[in-house]
Amino acid sequence: MDEVVKKVAGLGLPGVILVVTMAATGFTGAAAITAALAFLGGPAGMLGGIAVLGLTGLIADALTKVGLEDLLTAIYCQRRLSEPHGKLLEEIEKLSLFDGDIKERLQMTVTDGCGCVAATIVTNMDDITGSAIAILQAVPGMTPAHHRDFKSSRPVIRLRDGTAVRAWKNPVGVDHIFLADPDGRMIYGGFVGWIHSEGLNQALSQIRSNLT
Repeated sequence: MDEVVKKVAGLGLPGVILVVTMAATGFTGAAAITAALAFLGGPAGMLGGIAVLGLTGLIADALTKVGLEDLLTAIYCQRRLSEPHGKLLEEIEKLSLFDGDIKERLQMTVTDGCGCVAATIVTNMDDITGSAIAILQAVPGMTPAHHRDFKSSRPVIRLRDGTAVRAWKNPVGVDHIFLADPDGRMIYGGFVGWIHSEGLNQALSQIRSNLT
């Protein structure tokens, strides 16, 4: 996954177009490149040269494993580290291939790092927040949550350092847990299946007893 994200991010906008084209059409190899070039209306550096042909196989595999939005999130997480945020925000806004909700979430990725693994590892993180994350990470079955679900969550606990613990249960009853900094930005997200809900409840009780 890391390999394909870095390679597509290196291509910039043409790489994003290639990913979206493959997701929308199912094309791979030369057919995907032809369709992407047609959308771009020009050679666009031939999408990084003929070597990109091998990249389409990696993209197809990544799309199968994580889906379009998660792959695009990872790509913009990588690009925000080296490209001007304003440029990326304008790029996302102009891409008619995204619906409004996806645009909004990708823009949050660019501005706040939402959905980026690196964004959850906060430099000089307060010991209180770090301890809460460690407790949550130790819950059996804890799986990273997508930042798109963060806005559906509601505060349930306030830690001593101002961090909010937020919870949400999706329509099928899967428990999600998030941490937000004092400015309301997501810094951690995870979810557990039904069989591990009690473990999550115990973790929340521990957080409430020790960190509030």
